[in-house]
Amino acid sequence: MTAIGGITWNGQNSADLGLAITYDSSQLAGGLFSSTLTQIGGQSAAVIQSNNRFDNVSQVFNFTTYRPIQQADIAPLHRAVQDWLFSGMDLSQYQILAFDGYPDYYWRAVPSALTPFTMNKGVITFSVTFSCLPYAYETGSDKYQPVGTGSVINNPRLYSALPLWHVKGTGNGSFVLNGTTYNFLGLNGDLYVDSETEEVYDAANNYQPSMVQFDNYAFPVLDTGKNTFGTLTNITLEVMPRWRTLL
Repeated sequence: MTAIGGITWNGQNSADLGLAITYDSSQLAGGLFSSTLTQIGGQSAAVIQSNNRFDNVSQVFNFTTYRPIQQADIAPLHRAVQDWLFSGMDLSQYQILAFDGYPDYYWRAVPSALTPFTMNKGVITFSVTFSCLPYAYETGSDKYQPVGTGSVINNPRLYSALPLWHVKGTGNGSFVLNGTTYNFLGLNGDLYVDSETEEVYDAANNYQPSMVQFDNYAFPVLDTGKNTFGTLTNITLEVMPRWRTLL
């Protein structure tokens, strides 16, 4: 058993709890394209019906305590782990999960399983399963960067980005991206446009779908390659790109 490093979740690293990941029994899961295969009589190849998505990924981390502990320490450690996993955060939303062995990326995840604790010769072992979005996101790409008329953002990656946009203004405004105009109606300060969840909300976290006017309700994305911004009208604009790659 090789115990090295850990994960950061809920603002705390597992090492702070005296835990390490057992690398020789932990594996990194990968994304899987969702499709349904149907066998047809008289045909030797199954018919593929694409679901046009990648499924969530179940990522299991196997933990062990760094040093031998007493029987009386099991219950306090169990409570501490439960608090770390489940308390003080909105588990109706995916949250950031970082893995020491994958420092250039982070996942967006929610805990989905916690096994019973097993004690053997003073060492506790257990596993935590996270349900992760099928993409890993580049560390640092969750920061806003300003955008102006004529700005160019290059995306050399294989996948388009579904950013979080911060729009600020009063009244009606718009911006142009790659020749498409995105309109905003009745602005009164800050508005946030999440192209991943396709949600629009204000600074008070109130849902505001009527404040945007997008062609076919298609949210703005950063395509692979060159992304050019045209005229910004009556707004200031920031973008959090959230660059991603498939797990």
